[in-house]
Amino acid sequence: MGVTGAGKSSFISLCSDETVEVGHDLTAHTSRVDVYSFKYNSSTTVYLIDTPGFDDTSRSDTEVLQDLAAFLTRSYVQKVKLNGIIYLHRITDVRMQGSAKKNLMMFKKLCGKDALKNVILATTMWSLVDREKGAEREAQLLSTPEFWGWMKDQGSTVMRHSGDRRSAVEIIDHFVEQNVPMTLDIQDQMVNQNRDLDQTSAGQELQSELIRERERFQAELRQVQEDMQEAIKERDALAEEALKEVRDEYMSKIGELSQQGEELKISMQKLHEANYKELRDHMIEQVESHRRRMHHPIQR
Repeated sequence: MGVTGAGKSSFISLCSDETVEVGHDLTAHTSRVDVYSFKYNSSTTVYLIDTPGFDDTSRSDTEVLQDLAAFLTRSYVQKVKLNGIIYLHRITDVRMQGSAKKNLMMFKKLCGKDALKNVILATTMWSLVDREKGAEREAQLLSTPEFWGWMKDQGSTVMRHSGDRRSAVEIIDHFVEQNVPMTLDIQDQMVNQNRDLDQTSAGQELQSELIRERERFQAELRQVQEDMQEAIKERDALAEEALKEVRDEYMSKIGELSQQGEELKISMQKLHEANYKELRDHMIEQVESHRRRMHHPIQR
């Protein structure tokens, strides 16, 4: 897990023999939860789960949380438990940006306190930063409770990923040797406690974020409406028209945020049904695309 561009897909591609699409910019390439196998040794296969971040460029945070919740609860119901989570963070980031803070907070709420001892907090992209400067940033992450400090105190392990296969396998070694299955808060709350998504810790955190964003847009909308009244008084038609466009944009965003909040009110059963339909439609689309390519091959 981690923000877009932290190196999640790259990490998996170093280990798995399967094809993993890896992005080379900050556009999200992992749009859904994907599972890849890694033949760790002759007797052990490790399954690596690639997840989208909560700063996905093409999907809302609500959609990302729904996908994660659907996958995690379905696997839990089927008695398939996680052995650990690798949370990746770019050491090249000068400071903890808003999207990184949001990802980290959602991550904590998804996991819950008890699961943090099964978490590795790994920094990436060390080759792109001065070693001393990187060490300073790493120390800041660990000394700040709201960043990594509190999680480390709860038992999370901190490691550096140098970007090669050996480094990736060393991180996975930790979980294979430990071999302690974990239950995440969102799994316990939705499966064992039968809560809807909006009643989980992660759902409530996202709901609070949506409310904060909506209130911010509402405040800006009120200011625009006041400016519009002023433009009407001064008979400034150009300013009035421009402000109308801004007003409509804010109203649209407020509506979208309200809709996302409503979409969090979903049970595990409904979540699985919706997720199954989405996966089925995605598979049909892939098959149809393959057929079109077979009937109309690209001329070279």
